[in-house]
Amino acid sequence: MFRTTIKDLAARKLRLLTTSIAVLLGVAFMAGTLVLTDTIGATFDGLFADVNSGTDAYVRGEAAFDNADFGAQRARLDSSLADTIRSVDGVVVAEPSIEAYTQIVDKDGGAMGDPDMGAPTFGGNWLTDDSLNPFELASGRAPEAAGEVVIDQGSAKAADFAVGDRTTVITQAGEQPVEIVGIATFGGADSPGGASYTLFTLDAAQDALTAPGKVDAIKVVAADGVSDEQVVERIAEVVPDEVEVLTGAEITAEDQADIKEGLGFFNTFLLTFALIALFVGSFIIYNSFSILVAQRSRDMALLRAIGASRRQVLASVLFEAVVVGAIASVVGLAAGIGVAAGLKALLDGMGIDVPAGDIVITSGTVITSMIAGLGVSVVSAFFPARRAANVAPIAAMRDVAVDSSGSSRSRAVIGSVVTVLGAASIANGLFSGGDSAIAAVGLGVMLVFLGVAVLGPIVARPLSRLLGSPLPRLRGVSGTLARENAMRNPKRTSATAAALMIGVALVGFITILASSVKASIADTVDNAFVGDLVIDSGFWADGGFNPDLAASIAALPEVDAVGNLRNVPAEIDGSGAMLVGFDPQTMDQLFDLDVEQGSFAELGSSEIAVQADEASDHGWELGDTVPVRFAETGVQELTIVATYGDHDVIGPYGVANAVMEANVADQFDQMVFMDLADGVDIDAGTAAVEAAVASNPLAEVQDRDAFKDSKGAEIDTILNLIYVLLALAVIIALLGIANTLALSIFERTRELGLLRAVGMTRAQLRATVRWESVIISLLGTTLGLVIGVGFGWVMVEALESEGISTFVVPGGQLAVMVVIAAMAGVGAAILPARRAARLDVLEAIASA
Repeated sequence: MFRTTIKDLAARKLRLLTTSIAVLLGVAFMAGTLVLTDTIGATFDGLFADVNSGTDAYVRGEAAFDNADFGAQRARLDSSLADTIRSVDGVVVAEPSIEAYTQIVDKDGGAMGDPDMGAPTFGGNWLTDDSLNPFELASGRAPEAAGEVVIDQGSAKAADFAVGDRTTVITQAGEQPVEIVGIATFGGADSPGGASYTLFTLDAAQDALTAPGKVDAIKVVAADGVSDEQVVERIAEVVPDEVEVLTGAEITAEDQADIKEGLGFFNTFLLTFALIALFVGSFIIYNSFSILVAQRSRDMALLRAIGASRRQVLASVLFEAVVVGAIASVVGLAAGIGVAAGLKALLDGMGIDVPAGDIVITSGTVITSMIAGLGVSVVSAFFPARRAANVAPIAAMRDVAVDSSGSSRSRAVIGSVVTVLGAASIANGLFSGGDSAIAAVGLGVMLVFLGVAVLGPIVARPLSRLLGSPLPRLRGVSGTLARENAMRNPKRTSATAAALMIGVALVGFITILASSVKASIADTVDNAFVGDLVIDSGFWADGGFNPDLAASIAALPEVDAVGNLRNVPAEIDGSGAMLVGFDPQTMDQLFDLDVEQGSFAELGSSEIAVQADEASDHGWELGDTVPVRFAETGVQELTIVATYGDHDVIGPYGVANAVMEANVADQFDQMVFMDLADGVDIDAGTAAVEAAVASNPLAEVQDRDAFKDSKGAEIDTILNLIYVLLALAVIIALLGIANTLALSIFERTRELGLLRAVGMTRAQLRATVRWESVIISLLGTTLGLVIGVGFGWVMVEALESEGISTFVVPGGQLAVMVVIAAMAGVGAAILPARRAARLDVLEAIASA
């Protein structure tokens, strides 16, 4: 039996290859993701081990609290603490270190980098001790005076900067003119993970980035013979309790863990699309083996008739699946190296130029790829293999019809139950939240797809009849035969369409969600913002405009009112939150926030406004105090003086700028809003404001429509990236259609020969195959759109509390998707149609 299987595989090499491709692509994507992240991780591990090799102790403020989006929040240290540490026995060097937001302005006057969408942009001080400084001069010298900086080599290359060039950098102190006196590498790399760095003298860094006498950390070198643990213990005895002291090994491990965590989302993001590709490929494997089993039913019946057991037949088919999976896994693993290079280019395109050394292929990557490829192939082929094993020996005495079942009551019940369970799992994940929410949603999505796939044969026949109904009138006999071919085996038609259904459903879902998000943003702007102009820095936090920008605009005669929004991570009532600051005197003029109780005008240096539902959840009322923990000043009791209904603009918590100024070290305005004076039209007002902010590279003056468009453009950027990644699943689905049609040509060889014998032309035969492919494509697209719309509606409902409340179905985009699917179906049928048309009539009729 084993030899028979081997000979059968050798005789059908092309079939083996085409069946393997679907899984191969998914394995290649998965392997590429794992190879890239392992390579980057190993590179950064070595990089941080090198740059921290001279650091024996690292001193910083203890974490005041952790914020889910921004990590641990710490107070800065007094730079005088370095003198205390230097006096510790065994300390040779103690040097302050600063790291804060800074953006370099390029030669065209634009700010380099996009910290909200890509790698961060930092500024700091040049460390004078070589063993502590992670940067090494590639050209020029270290900064020696205010106005002199060293920049990273990556930024220098990107903007074509050279030593001696003058430019501007943006900091919390505003725009600073500087001279580039040096260009440096980071541990041998052009930059740390694509981030840009601007390095000042210590005094200049404190003036521009923190505050005089304030630093972020102190790095220490111990004397020879003094271990890291010993110097840490000695330093801990002389520093305040709120100061944390780590060994060099501990800060290295933390840096390495932070990089892994930072890459974790990207890794999970890409692996999700790899799993989608494998999931789609499983339908192709299932369909291919189902057709192959149907085609070889007589062969298997003969084997059973001459003594082969059911177990032997089952093992024979599963062995073919193992061979398919092994080929896909091995070739996919090799192709994964090339995919890793493509994914790195994708990262580079997003502005994250990560250093990557020699390719790292771990045993975990090999094992995961092999298990994925073999597992998908064997599991997908199991049910067709079981059907093959159940072929009765007597079937060898007669023709075995292709299985056309698929409308049984048990199928309807099982499919409905699986679909309902999937929908329930999605709802549980979306509406209940929690740590397991993503897993619940992922499981639910998979169950919905499986449930619809099980129900597919029930709806495939009537839908194929409906979708193909125009063809008899439009294409005559070719159209009639195409429709009948799609209808006569609903299990095969639905299984082939299921792969495309998944891709279309996900594309449709993402399209609907993106359109709904953009529409919700537009509605928020229209309903909540009642001013005229906006300046958006592009930052969510940790960067933006110096507050002087808003003050300069307020002084313009063309402007009647100016309001700012600034965000800061905080801990409110024991939970991480984003606190928003603003000018309470202008909020009512610029925004309609549906104030329910109290007044924003009462906000001062010790008050807070809380969204009404949030207050209700905590049992708070006007006059109650809310404990708000800041990194710099600790817990502050703020009194509730207003509650409001609309929270899309300022979120659940809002305070006056005075609270920010008293408790937050870095002051940035992320957005500035304004209302023009009476009699000033938009064009005149825009011109006046643009002139006032002309020197600020971040400032782009927008009217309401331009502001909405800019937010939509950010969503479109992410949307296009997802489309590119989902394209792999759609390509696999189209390969599945082509493979199914090609296999069906083999199955219908005699039938096609008879059609040619009774007068059907080659062109008519090609058209029949092409239109059958179009019907299958439209079937998958239709089912996919229905699921995609359902997913989109559920997601929008779940995100209503986050301000996504407008459900939009973009009819035009979805119509284009249907047209593209039909055209793709024609493309997928080109080779099968050509082969069908080239069949020799006499040989085809003679085939059995």
